[in-house]
This record gives sequence, C-alpha cells and structure tokens, in this order.
Amino acid sequence: MLRFMVGAITGAVIVWIWRDELHEYLDQRTRFMRAKAADQLRVVQKATESALDTAKEQITSTLESGQEAIRPAKVENSVVR
Repeated sequence: MLRFMVGAITGAVIVWIWRDELHEYLDQRTRFMRAKAADQLRVVQKATESALDTAKEQITSTLESGQEAIRPAKVENSVVR
C-alpha cells in the first residue's frame, strides 16, 4: 500500500512539474484526430440539416393538404328567396 501511495504522489508531482510540456505534447499528438473529429461533425451537421429540411417540407405539405381538406367551400353571395 505504501508503494502505491508513493507512486501516486510521485506521478502527481511529475504531472504538476511538467504540465505545460505534457499539455503541448498532447496538443501536438492529438491535432490530427481533433481536426478529423471536427470534419466528421461538419458532415453530420450537413446531413442533419438536409434531413430536417426534407421533414419540414413534408410536414408543411401535409398540413396544407389537411387545411384544404377540412376548409369549408366558399359560398357566393346568393339571396335565398
């Protein structure tokens, strides 16, 4: 148990001392992966926008058809005699 605690404390001290170097190293090593992930998010955004636009058009068309189906016919001004 003592070895574990010494190892954990040593690791924490190392990270604290070299945090800037570690941050820079990780930033450089993950740059490509982060760029690829951002590109994939853009692809998902475009696909989602396309799907939502299609759905919006279909919903609008369906609602307009429904309105026309239930709207009463216009009655011309006629005098009942």
